Amino acid sequence: MLGEKDAGEFLDSLGDTRQLPLGFELTRNGFLKFPPRVELVDITPQIIDLLSSEPEILWEASPEFFENLICNRLEVIGYGIERVGSSIFNKDGGIDILAWSQAPFVPCLMAVQVKHTALRNRKIGSPPVRDLLGAVQTHGFNAGLLVTNTTFTADARWVAEQRPFLIQLRDFEDLRRWLRNDFLSEHEWRYLPKQIELCPGVIIKLPY
Repeated sequence: MLGEKDAGEFLDSLGDTRQLPLGFELTRNGFLKFPPRVELVDITPQIIDLLSSEPEILWEASPEFFENLICNRLEVIGYGIERVGSSIFNKDGGIDILAWSQAPFVPCLMAVQVKHTALRNRKIGSPPVRDLLGAVQTHGFNAGLLVTNTTFTADARWVAEQRPFLIQLRDFEDLRRWLRNDFLSEHEWRYLPKQIELCPGVIIKLPY
């Protein structure tokens, strides 16, 4: 707020119209009141810190919040992301997010499906995994990622294990690591084969 003298000088600078800019106000005692200042502050780091210490909050969060969180974690890993909304692909895989590698070498386009539930004991079964696999193959994605805030049934994991280069599953324990910015844990490689048989009798053991 400007004092009476400063306010007078400010009004003189406005010329003959003496019309105040939008938001400014002249008080009864001659003081000039500035408009309120609004500043947007990104509190994402504080939210991530809170979730890292109390990941159980994810069961109480909304599905939209959970989807935004997955987008954030994928961006931190290094992916470009685009939310598409499940309504676009709901008849063919329920894709929620498109993610692509930012590295110029070997581009990769990934379909991401997000499964949020408020029931801690509910496990995600094999149908969503099969649906996502079908969508990946139909639309020409390089891979599919299914993320949930709970866990998966044995059948769901079995389906993913049959196509480890096409489908990856991430559950509540993986999210806890992601919230700690731990993206290189050995658990991230658990669905990939330990060895590949290139031709009969020629087996290559993979070092990861």
